[in-house]
Parts: sequence; structure tokens; C-alpha cells
Amino acid sequence: MIGDPLILLLLVVTFFGGALINGLIGMGLALVAVNVMANVMEPKSAVVIMSLIAPFLSSYQLRHNWSFIAGWARFRSLIVGSIAGSIVGAQLLVILPAWAIALALGLFTAQFVVDRMRRERPALAHHTERRLAPVVGFVAGTTNSALGASGPVMGSYLLALGMRGREFAFGISIVFFVQALIRMGSLAVLGQYTLPLAQLSLVLLWPALLGQYLGQRYQGRVKPANFQRVLLVVLLVSAANMLIQGGRGMLVWLGIGL
Repeated sequence: MIGDPLILLLLVVTFFGGALINGLIGMGLALVAVNVMANVMEPKSAVVIMSLIAPFLSSYQLRHNWSFIAGWARFRSLIVGSIAGSIVGAQLLVILPAWAIALALGLFTAQFVVDRMRRERPALAHHTERRLAPVVGFVAGTTNSALGASGPVMGSYLLALGMRGREFAFGISIVFFVQALIRMGSLAVLGQYTLPLAQLSLVLLWPALLGQYLGQRYQGRVKPANFQRVLLVVLLVSAANMLIQGGRGMLVWLGIGL
């Protein structure tokens, strides 16, 4: 458990603010929280803490957007890929450095955001969506377990499908929920949970739930065009964070001091 009250306060504010964004657009908490926590504790511990909190928030978000359940079959291949990727990513978290994955994810997300900001593209064709879904799911599941977040991959993909607003929030939350359960089970089997990490997760869960609740209250008031702008900004910031995180890790791996 973190003993410094100022650091604990920082984490409480971070989880509240990140969950507020998460409730508004369907993603953002993991990207914000894991990056902040990684600066005050061992990065692997940050991912483990997030894995204990994520199932509660994703299930809450899924329930809030349950009216879109009729379209769940569209996400089956995505979910299957995510399950496989989550199991692989948990292994990578334990045995491998994550800097290479972070760099690749940051570059992919930055390219997607820049391309979308230049011009609005038509939604992916149905046959393209079918081919990409399991691959995107696998990559998202891998990054979710290994880095603590899969929002850049899932957010980019669902935007490319033309999803916005609560439809987007439902799609991303149903995948996040499955990923969260698989990741938690995988990390439990691998013996990554400790009592101090569980205690800190319990403390941070409550401000996260409050932020999520407040964000969801205003979710339906965001216009589709504004929704995309906000989401692209979140994705761009997350891409920058991933590139910085991956770059630092690569320098350490190469033996170059900062």
C-alpha cells in the first residue's frame, strides 16, 4: 500500500478524472491511470492494479449501454481474438519487456489519428470488417494484458467502423469486459496478485466508479462530430504516452541512460 498521502491523493484524482472521461466516451481510464501509476510505482504493478479495477468499471459501462445488446453478434470474432490475445499478453507481462509493444502501438495509433484528422473516411466494408475483427481483437487483448490498456487499438477500429456515441461505448465495453475477466484470471494463475496491490485497488475503485457515473450522465449529450474530436484527442495523447514509454524502455534496453 502506498504510504505517501500526496501520492495516494494523486492516484485518487487520476482515477476519478480518467473514469470521468471513460464514462463520457467509453475509454480513457486505463490509458491515463496506468501511465500515472507507472511513474510512482513499478509499471508491472500498475497493470496488475488496473486489472483488478477494470472488471467493475467495464461491467458498469456495459450495463449502462445494454440497450444496444441486439448488435452484440457483430463483435463475436473480435471477442474471440481478444480472449486469445489477453492470455498471450498476460504471459508477455510476466516474461518480457513491454517497450516494443508500446512503440508499435503508439506508432499505429498516431498514424490512425493523423489520417482521421486530415479527412473523414467511409466506414470499413463488411468483408474487411470480418477479416480484421479477430486480428484486431488479438492485438487489443495482447496490449490490454501486457500494457494495461487496449483503447488505442479498439477505439481506432470502432471509429473506422463508423461507430459513435453510445453504440461505440457498447461495442468497446463488451470487449473490455471480456478482456478484463480473462486478464484477471490469467494474472491470478500466474501469481501476480498480492495483498497490498489488492488493498490499493479497493481504495481506487470508489473514485473511479464515481467518475464513471458522472461521465455516463452526460454521455448522450455529446454530438457525434464532437464525440469523434474528443476521442481523437484522447487517442493522440495516448499515442504520445505509448511512444514515450516505449522509447524510454528501448533506451534502457540499449544501455543508454536518460
